[in-house]
Parts: sequence; structure tokens; C-alpha cells
Amino acid sequence: MADMDIGEVKQKYGDRLCLMGNVNCATTLSFATVEEVRRETKEVIRKAGVGGGLIVSSSNSIHSAVKPENYLEMVRTIREYGQYPLDIKALN
Repeated sequence: MADMDIGEVKQKYGDRLCLMGNVNCATTLSFATVEEVRRETKEVIRKAGVGGGLIVSSSNSIHSAVKPENYLEMVRTIREYGQYPLDIKALN
């Protein structure tokens, strides 16, 4: 789902599916700054986490091009902002 808008998928199918993803492993986790990883991870949670049914992860896999510091930032951000009940104000 790397190039799909997870918010649109959530809107269309979120009442019937659990979504998984969508921090881009090809670009964001491999080449972005830690702050960009944090921003994208928060955006995924904000767009698709409301109401449950979201497992935040990479868009596909954690491959050899993924920077370890970016992976760790994704995990830290999920732990900080991905706990229910979600604090939507903190995600903006």
C-alpha cells in the first residue's frame, strides 16, 4: 500500500478490514530524515487509526536499505502516539 492513501482505504473498507502499514519502506524508511519518519508515522495513525483496525508497520518489509535509526523512530512514534484512546490533537 505504499502509494495508496491509507485514509481513503480506511474510509472505504475500514469497517470491514483491519489495515496494516503504511510507512513507506522504499522511500521514507530508507532515505528520509528521522523527523520525516516521525511525521509520516503520525500521519498514518491519524488517517487510519481512529476507531481501531490499524496495525502500523512499514508498507511492505524491513529490507537492507532501511536505515536502522528510521526503523527505530517509526517504532518509538508508534509507541508514543499509537496507543488507544488516540490523542488526535497530538497527531496534528
